Amino acid sequence: MKRLALTLVLVLGFASLAFAGWDKCQGCHNGKTAGDKAKILEKIKTADEFVKAAQASKSPMMKSAQGDEANLKAAAADLGLK
Repeated sequence: MKRLALTLVLVLGFASLAFAGWDKCQGCHNGKTAGDKAKILEKIKTADEFVKAAQASKSPMMKSAQGDEANLKAAAADLGLK
């Protein structure tokens, strides 16, 4: 049983790493639920600006992302922001 639990934790951990950065964001940022990549890049020009905007967002859907600065920086990099 312990082996199964450990395997499950490892698989889920690696799966969450696979969906990091912009991959994790694009589920909602699809142009319907929230602004898509093009809309974000119209407004935001730097990675620091991207992180600050995400952390300042009042949307309850952004709560989980706001505390994960490393993922926000990874998403900014995936978008080509410096």
